[in-house]
Amino acid sequence: MKTKILLWSIVSILIIGLVAAAVWWELRPQTITMSDGSKLTLVAVEYGKKHTPPKVKMPAGTRARRGSSFTTTNDTLVVWVRQEYDSQQYHYFQYFAYDTAGAACVGANFASGGGNRQGNEVIGIRLDGFPRRQGKFILRAYEQGNGGQELSDQKFIIRNPARGPFLDWTPDSLPNTQEDDDLSVTLTKLVAGAAIPYTRDNDDPDDAMNKGVQATFHVERNGKPVTNWEPVSVETSDATGNHVNAAVAGNQWSGNDDAATYQYGLWPDEPAWKIQFAFSQKSDLPDSEVWSVQEVPLVAGKQQGMWNYGGNGRQTANSSFAETDLNGFHLKIFPAKQFTDAGQNNYMQGGLFIQVSPDLTEGFRMTVKITDDQTNEIQHNDYGSSRNNNISTYRYSLQDISGLTNLNVSVALHKSRFVEFTARPEKSGDTNGP
Repeated sequence: MKTKILLWSIVSILIIGLVAAAVWWELRPQTITMSDGSKLTLVAVEYGKKHTPPKVKMPAGTRARRGSSFTTTNDTLVVWVRQEYDSQQYHYFQYFAYDTAGAACVGANFASGGGNRQGNEVIGIRLDGFPRRQGKFILRAYEQGNGGQELSDQKFIIRNPARGPFLDWTPDSLPNTQEDDDLSVTLTKLVAGAAIPYTRDNDDPDDAMNKGVQATFHVERNGKPVTNWEPVSVETSDATGNHVNAAVAGNQWSGNDDAATYQYGLWPDEPAWKIQFAFSQKSDLPDSEVWSVQEVPLVAGKQQGMWNYGGNGRQTANSSFAETDLNGFHLKIFPAKQFTDAGQNNYMQGGLFIQVSPDLTEGFRMTVKITDDQTNEIQHNDYGSSRNNNISTYRYSLQDISGLTNLNVSVALHKSRFVEFTARPEKSGDTNGP
């Protein structure tokens, strides 16, 4: 009898120990360590309308910069992360939500903090798109810095506080034609998991980070096929409440049909997506919608300068290189920057800044073409915009500008057309469709 009691006591102690270990494992701080020593720690996960940065215990004599409290109109998932890194080196972190199978991923947005220059900060990350039908999902970090680019192998595991049930949307059959004003657009095919023109994680080309969505269109204007109108951006939503915006990465024309590829879509197992495309005229624009500026100076600067234009008002009324009125808006171009702290192969070697006032109203789009003095086109990417007092400053990252002293810039400001479809994507490689 005593032997049985002793055995049961030992078993009970083992069970209690295993339970305690499981609880500790579940509640332990989750961390991601990048190859350059940068450390990211998951501090808190919250879902609601009011969002307050958590307090973080710090070693004596140190402190972390915390983001500010904020509110959202709808219940929103916010993840608070502590970022620790060498503040003397350039760092920029992005976060991506994956489903557990890795079928797709969606980028998150900084909602509070995110300066990436403090060396120790607690930032709020807003997730407008994540796999809401799953009990858990994965959050991965992507770092861009002086040491290059890196997608974390380690992951945060996030419990889903917004899991269904949800209604299902019914897709329309393809082909499907929608119109806006004089433009008629027919969606003939939609494929998820398609190859995109560039990769971020070169170690794994099949990662969802390197996949996108391909939509094939036939476009007509005033009843005639045209090839100078292309989709430039897309908004995708689903029945679970997800919403994501994306820019079109490339258009491939075959006759009168255009295959447009973009990141990011949503999860392809959903019965249907609602997809709104913005179409923009790419050529043959009237002179009244185009402004050309020659020999915009290219001066030395640092990558931090990408954040010094716009919201903080550091540019002054006298610092612009050229300005004009175009299509009802006032535009200014500032001297471009060539970053002295960017490596030769860095994706961002310089920056161009264009200010627009008042803010662009809905439906208007600004497109930019940049060349050198030999008319060679300079590769550039939209780096986002900042707003202050009804004035917007648009930033463009520049590549391959070594040895240049000035740039030629052409700015087109014109009205887009918008069409929306409800469709279910087929998966890449699935010849039978959804």
